Amino acid sequence: MQNGSRITDAESEIIKILWKNGPMTSSKLFDIFDSDFNRNKGTFKTLLTRLVNKGIIKREKLNERHFIYHPVVTEKEYLAKQQHRMINKVFDGSAKNLLLNLVQEEKITQKDLEDMINLINSEEK
Repeated sequence: MQNGSRITDAESEIIKILWKNGPMTSSKLFDIFDSDFNRNKGTFKTLLTRLVNKGIIKREKLNERHFIYHPVVTEKEYLAKQQHRMINKVFDGSAKNLLLNLVQEEKITQKDLEDMINLINSEEK
């Protein structure tokens, strides 16, 4: 993945299919993409090309007319990079400030907090 590459909302529709289903041909990928999002083939091809150019997915030639597409970046890797970017941009690099904001906005329940404390305690051992 190129440094700073971000996945647009439209591109995320394709990469999520690959993360969920694994490598597949463009025609199989389009069948899922079209049925899930009712998009046209031109849009699909543009999005595929963008993802390949960004280094998010790679394309391997199967034969003269068919390619198979593979995710280069795992969902976990991508989410970690985006999380890090957001923490740096919005919370001045402080994960603590992110968590405090979530608690103050009541986005985290008491049970969630207890689970996090248990996880932290188990990581320290």
